[in-house]
Amino acid sequence: MEQTIFETIKKSTIVNSKGEKYNEFKSKLKPRFGLVWFHITLGYIALITVLIAAGYMQNKYSTYFWFTIPVAALLIGYIIAYIHLFIHEAAHYNIASDRKTNDKLANAFIGLIVGMDIGFYRVIHFDHHRFLGTTHDTEKTYFDGLNWRFLIESLTGIRVIKVMTNRDDKMKNNTNIDPKLLAANKKMFLGGAFLNFCIVVALFATGNWQIALVWLIGMGVMFPFFAALRQLLEHRSENASAAIDYNTVDHGITNRMFGNGLIATTMGAAGFNRHLLHHWDPQVSYTRLKDVERFLMDTELAPPMDKTRTNYIKTFFKLFNK
Repeated sequence: MEQTIFETIKKSTIVNSKGEKYNEFKSKLKPRFGLVWFHITLGYIALITVLIAAGYMQNKYSTYFWFTIPVAALLIGYIIAYIHLFIHEAAHYNIASDRKTNDKLANAFIGLIVGMDIGFYRVIHFDHHRFLGTTHDTEKTYFDGLNWRFLIESLTGIRVIKVMTNRDDKMKNNTNIDPKLLAANKKMFLGGAFLNFCIVVALFATGNWQIALVWLIGMGVMFPFFAALRQLLEHRSENASAAIDYNTVDHGITNRMFGNGLIATTMGAAGFNRHLLHHWDPQVSYTRLKDVERFLMDTELAPPMDKTRTNYIKTFFKLFNK
């Protein structure tokens, strides 16, 4: 799944069987802000539900901590990864009609919990779009192969340290970056660290030690793991080689369509399950990507799009140890 017609075709030339031009169709696609916040709210409801369930297990079946802690931590990490994906929608100014409001809401309800400022993330993410598949990509988890080393590093926190160090170095060495963004992200990181510290301390202080461990492992281990794995599954080519250092050799562009199942729409929330379409037309809200897919399925792009269809589990096994 290297470069396809999606990377070469001009949008102005795309017409469906009814004679409607894509650009005219796209102009009608307004973000559905209510749907965005409904999905974010579902994430927080799921998060609270798991914490309550973990608390119940501690009170009623405390000796089953060996089961409660790892299972609940895995779910917490998965849900945090789900919520975090909506910062991506905010980076494209699609969670509120006003841009300032968009950024304030993003920082308050998405950025703070993981310690990332929306303005800082936006610079990183836009460079990801600009340099996808090249050595200059700023989101480059997919440069590494999916193997036991990747899994161990992701599950021990080593990978998240590498990613953060790489991003900080790139931002500091980028003379075009506004120093205010670096300062804002540092402030948000410290704010997020303090918030999570307070959560853990409060849980320990109230005797909820199992829930405290669930939060620590979920946030510190499982969340970075799912975030890293998801990005690798979206962009790593099946033809990529573990013997090649893609920091020095261009990897090439790979994007996929992951479907509409439960895993696809949660691990690939906020439109990541239609990653091919997002990279093809980044400014379209994820709430309208289904409409874009429906339109393109009535054009010459239907066959090449169908070739990219897969799911996260199938892709995992195709890429593992290659």
